Amino acid sequence: MFRNLTAVEIAEGALLADIAVLFQLIAIYLPIGGQVFRILTFIVFTVLVLRRGLYVGIMGLCVALFVVTIIVGTQSILDLLLECMGGLFLGMTMKRRMPLLPLLLLGVTSGALAFYGALLLSSLIFAVPLSTFVNVLHTTYTTLISLINGLAAHTGLAGWWKHTIYPGVSSLADWAFRYWVLSFYIGLWVVLCPIVFVIYVFTNSFVRLLGY
Repeated sequence: MFRNLTAVEIAEGALLADIAVLFQLIAIYLPIGGQVFRILTFIVFTVLVLRRGLYVGIMGLCVALFVVTIIVGTQSILDLLLECMGGLFLGMTMKRRMPLLPLLLLGVTSGALAFYGALLLSSLIFAVPLSTFVNVLHTTYTTLISLINGLAAHTGLAGWWKHTIYPGVSSLADWAFRYWVLSFYIGLWVVLCPIVFVIYVFTNSFVRLLGY
């Protein structure tokens, strides 16, 4: 895999890495709508892999991480790393013409694992245990249930809520908080399903316009 890059590969990899850095800076500093530019980062690295291969894409990723660290510090490294890795993944799967369903399942599963690992790494670096986040979720859940109880009482649905819906919700919540390590990953997987699908559709449409 390791080889000397040609001048064209170096120039194109550096250019697309700089474009990804630009999108990252816009996403950070643009107050409204900046997060849309994070999707464009996926497209940049997908195109780079399709044009020049995975090795050049990895080199471009390293360049992008280095430049972002120099400009804004280390707080944006994990975000950019996940976006770039997602672009590399899409580039490789599209290059191999992987069917849609396996691509989405593999993308969601891998993305959830990567995001979960990034959260664990962040908790280790900043000494903030994930259980703190779970406690916040538990407090939010308790508050939400109280609001629903009050709303059900005012609408005359208290009996239906308490005897029909609440027992199932309570059992599911108890299981989720008891086995929060597993349920947290499952929650990430479910949340990433529509996100990965939207990113794939957007990226696939764009690279088809470029002729790939």
